[in-house]
Amino acid sequence: MPGAPSVLYIALHFIWVSLLILVVPISSLRPALLLPALLLVAALAQAQTITGTVLDAKTHEPLPYVNIGVLRKGVGTVANELGAYQLRLETAQATDTVRVSSLGYRPRLLRVQELQQRPAVELSPEAVVLREVKVKAKGLYKRTRVLGFNKPDASGTLSMSSNDLGTEIGSVINLKNKPTRLLNANFNVAYNQSGPLTFRVNIYRLLPNGKPSEEKLLRRDVIVKTSVEKGPISVDLTPDQLILDEDFMLTLEWIGGPENAKVKSQLAFVAGLGYANNDFYLRQTSQASWERASVGAVLAGMQPKISFYVTVQD
Repeated sequence: MPGAPSVLYIALHFIWVSLLILVVPISSLRPALLLPALLLVAALAQAQTITGTVLDAKTHEPLPYVNIGVLRKGVGTVANELGAYQLRLETAQATDTVRVSSLGYRPRLLRVQELQQRPAVELSPEAVVLREVKVKAKGLYKRTRVLGFNKPDASGTLSMSSNDLGTEIGSVINLKNKPTRLLNANFNVAYNQSGPLTFRVNIYRLLPNGKPSEEKLLRRDVIVKTSVEKGPISVDLTPDQLILDEDFMLTLEWIGGPENAKVKSQLAFVAGLGYANNDFYLRQTSQASWERASVGAVLAGMQPKISFYVTVQD
């Protein structure tokens, strides 16, 4: 079998290194032996995949669609409906920090080596604190309008930045009047060649500098399962009674679908050019950093826009 000798060599070398470390004190090893041993162990640790589950600490029931990722490394995933996950470590080190988070639960921070030793993670429920908003009398929300880039026939497309679960794309939505009540969220799909996909709709608070924070303004997980190949994905938000007095970011996060789905190349959203200041952001996977997408000044100040928008009353 091609490559078998090299694989056998690596396996035998790893066994030799393990035995060497067990029976010989580290301090007595010569640098010529110690360095290759440590490098090999580190390389094999990086290649590992952690398989585990996420549970409710009180009920011990599995938690669906939990975000799991190594902070600032672009290494992450999302648990499935049964709370099971697989985290490919790739570039992560044993001392890197993994964040495990789910709406309504207290996030946990663990070292990679801790997660390797105990891949079953329990999250404790946390009370959701609602931010106080000055609410208008019900009859005063008379005007219905669309906020965001509503151009379903635009000729451009934009895609997610990776094929990892937890990859996310979103657009900043600027309010016209405050407070504003959200009615629905809409996402125009240019094409979907991946088959049935599961998404989470997120609405994030913005930081003072206009960038997205990690704080979610929706108080429940809004899960959308769709097979749409082209056209709008519309999500009813009226049950949430969400009234906002601040700009926010609307995103779509990929959290499930066929194992071989390549959403980076098989899924795209309608995009075009516009003058409005609707910056859009990308995230590679769970717990990764947000990256602002920009191509600079285009066509007399127009900027690329993704066709994500909300219908509101104000």
